[in-house]
Amino acid sequence: MQKTKLFVGIFILLCLLTVAFAQTEEPTTPSYEPPRVVSTVEPVYPALAIGSGTIVLAVSIDAAGEIQDVKVVKDTGGFKPQSLDAIGQWKFKPAKLNGKPIPSVLPVAFSFSWPIACR
Repeated sequence: MQKTKLFVGIFILLCLLTVAFAQTEEPTTPSYEPPRVVSTVEPVYPALAIGSGTIVLAVSIDAAGEIQDVKVVKDTGGFKPQSLDAIGQWKFKPAKLNGKPIPSVLPVAFSFSWPIACR
C-alpha cells in the first residue's frame, strides 16, 4: 500500500514538473524593422520666397507602405505647401514587427535656404 502511494506521489510530481517545464519557454525579443524610404522627391524652393526655414513632418504610413496622414510638427519658414507636395510623392516600405507589416509614423524634415544665385 505504501509503495503504491509512493509511486502515485512520484508520478504526480513528475507530471507537475513536466507541465512546468513545458510552459516555460524562453522569452523572445520582438524583431522590429523601421519603415524604409524607397524613393524621394525634393521640395522646390518657392520663386517668390525670401529667406530660409525648416519644416518637420510626421508621416503616418500604413501596413501597405502608403501614406495615410501628414502632420506638420514644426514650421519655421512657411514652406508647408512645397513640403506637402514633395512628401506626397515619396514611396515607402512599411515597418515590420516580427516579419509582419505594421503601421508607423516617420519624422521627415526639410530645410529650405535661399538659392545661392539670389544671395
